[in-house]
Amino acid sequence: MHNFNKLLVVLNPTSDEQVALNKAIRIAGKMDIQITALLLANQVKGEFRTKLDQRLLQLKTQGIDVKLEISEETDLLRAVLLCQHQHGFDLTLKEPHKASLTDSLFTSVDWKLLRTNRTPVLMVRSVMRGPDAPILAAVEAQPSDQEHLRLSNLILEQSRTLADRLSRPLHLFSAAPAPMQDPAHTEQHTEQQTQAYREACIALGDRYGIPAAQVHVGSGPAELLIADQAKALGAQLLVLGTVARTGLRGVLLGNTAEQVLERADVDVLVIPPTHEA
Repeated sequence: MHNFNKLLVVLNPTSDEQVALNKAIRIAGKMDIQITALLLANQVKGEFRTKLDQRLLQLKTQGIDVKLEISEETDLLRAVLLCQHQHGFDLTLKEPHKASLTDSLFTSVDWKLLRTNRTPVLMVRSVMRGPDAPILAAVEAQPSDQEHLRLSNLILEQSRTLADRLSRPLHLFSAAPAPMQDPAHTEQHTEQQTQAYREACIALGDRYGIPAAQVHVGSGPAELLIADQAKALGAQLLVLGTVARTGLRGVLLGNTAEQVLERADVDVLVIPPTHEA
């Protein structure tokens, strides 16, 4: 992965599989990439720690040195952010939070991480598809401000690099703005708007070497359409960005990236606007 030389893996103390760690190892391959596995001190329990130590020792004999970082913090988000601040990781890998009844009352750790982390986050699922499974980049083709414009370019730059390196096709998806509900917006006018938006998407895709046949445009809620498009394509990786809302508005509405994360069944790479591709 482009510029992802230092990886932070958030371990899952409830699982022996550790899909995020497995993904980090596949990313590292034979390259000189540093991997640090993070665990809270209160999660270090007998059988789990024994199995983890055995796994890390086995990896070391294979030439893969994974550093284990045990944080004394009791809050996982704080532990991740502190570790990021101290060591300057390029990418954080984590298994998605499993939905629970309390999610409607409290913001999940994943949502908080996406809102506060200033480096890319890869949410990893244990789903493997064939070598031709594409990468799908979800962007705003006609962003309303410079922050969203910059974010769209970052997403496409990173996606193009990943697609080239992994020899996978790259697709682009964008959700067209819903037409305003007023008499001035006739059906013909709406069709013209949609066509203009599609042309803008094709032009944007062309800048990053994406054929028009691999550019997809939908009309409706982005958080629903993006996950549906990834499923329809059988994508291996979905790349999107987040411009996080804060305060009560963020709690009530969430963000597109966070809502997509709950619906998608593939790995999701979330790019923050401050990331340098």
